[in-house]
Amino acid sequence: MLVPVDRRDEGGILQQALQMAECLQCQVHLLYNEPAAAREEERQIIDYSKRHAVDLILLVKKKKDRDTQFRMGADVDRLVDKTCCPVLTTTESPVISGLKNIVLPVGDQLPMRKLLFATYLGRTVHSTIHLVAPYNNHDVAAGVGRNLQKCYRLLRENTSLSIECQASPRENIAEAAWEYANRIHADLILTAPGKESMLSGFWDSLRTMLFQRRGSRSLQNASQIPVMTIPHQHEFQVQD
Repeated sequence: MLVPVDRRDEGGILQQALQMAECLQCQVHLLYNEPAAAREEERQIIDYSKRHAVDLILLVKKKKDRDTQFRMGADVDRLVDKTCCPVLTTTESPVISGLKNIVLPVGDQLPMRKLLFATYLGRTVHSTIHLVAPYNNHDVAAGVGRNLQKCYRLLRENTSLSIECQASPRENIAEAAWEYANRIHADLILTAPGKESMLSGFWDSLRTMLFQRRGSRSLQNASQIPVMTIPHQHEFQVQD
């Protein structure tokens, strides 16, 4: 697990990294860097990840001055795309104490890669996997429903994990996952980059976004629940 560290505030980040490493049973690589532009920070993370075959990148969000919002120096979608590596985003507090409840949103594609990660995490820390699907859009509800059933069946037939299924009235898949995760006090949300991670209102507020950092409406930026973004690989379209 690679953890970018700013020397000025390494204490909280190190605590998060060590506790997460204990949960996931992995080694920690600390990447110290001086404050830099976002693109430069991303380049350093990408280069290190490729040279050392990193399996997971941990980004700890920091609070903005005089604000309640959080910021990240690097863009999660670009990191996932360039490294083909999962990126875990979390806040400086509260400190993660376990991964007992993992929320996995299911949309119009069968999320095989997320299922593999959910299975690994579930077996490692004895988690319950919560499958959540948006059902408000009638045009895709049938396909999403089939996907939800397939995901449940794959986990039930191939693992001994505890599994829960939830249909959400939300049309936006990111908001369906986020709302449910907050309701059950989940420990982690598994998502994919791009549309699946974008909360509603992103395009409607595009004009406002010109004056804000790109991605402020993403699940990774908005959620105080840790979010693991899984690369888009081995995803399958629903077949009739």
